[in-house]
Amino acid sequence: MSIDSHPFKPRRSYDPDFKKDAVNRVIRTGKSCAEVARELGLPPNMLARWRRQLLVEADQNSPDTEELKPSELAEQLRQAHKELADLREQRDILKKALSIFSQDSGNGGRS
Repeated sequence: MSIDSHPFKPRRSYDPDFKKDAVNRVIRTGKSCAEVARELGLPPNMLARWRRQLLVEADQNSPDTEELKPSELAEQLRQAHKELADLREQRDILKKALSIFSQDSGNGGRS
């Protein structure tokens, strides 16, 4: 087998703006790196690595103040997205339960 017929694809390079946009999409939407990577046609571990690198850079470039670092803000946002999804699920369950109970009491609450 010659070197020219190597089965591997050439390595793709992505411009920094694309990387930032992809990472921001993960942070903004609350989706996992794997979900966004799949949408963009990227390997999931690549997007996760970009996210880590960009957050480390942002933390290093942020001023030393009492404010939260970008990585801490991203983690808080991730937690908020998770909590919101849980609350929506609870709400939907309660709506279904309410509709079931209101159908049962169609006779005016009398047995």
